[in-house]
Amino acid sequence: MHESTFTRAINKKLPTEIYVWKVNARYAPGVPDCWYSGPTGDLWIEWKYLPKMPKRHKPKLSALQSKWLNSRYDEGRNVAVLVGSPEGVAIYEDKAWDDQKSITQLYSRIEIAQWIHSRLDNKVKAP
Repeated sequence: MHESTFTRAINKKLPTEIYVWKVNARYAPGVPDCWYSGPTGDLWIEWKYLPKMPKRHKPKLSALQSKWLNSRYDEGRNVAVLVGSPEGVAIYEDKAWDDQKSITQLYSRIEIAQWIHSRLDNKVKAP
């Protein structure tokens, strides 16, 4: 499976009121893969996909991706890096994408769709 196939499978599980923009920013390097917009917020996600999830991991971000994510986070924006694998999805928030961390929690595709929805609508609870 490829990253784009994986991302598309999760995006299809989102409610129709969530707007999804698959960003193709050739002239703005560093911009995350997807922008999501919902009733009470928006979310930028950089997606990564691995054939197998390691016990410890630091997402492979370019210097521009890391700078973009950190700058938007510092502005108070809703940003995250999600790393998927056949075993599940790891969530990196609050600049955790810059450090190697132990992978203690993996989420299913449905749980990730619910997590995204919860970031965009304050009436929805995260898994």
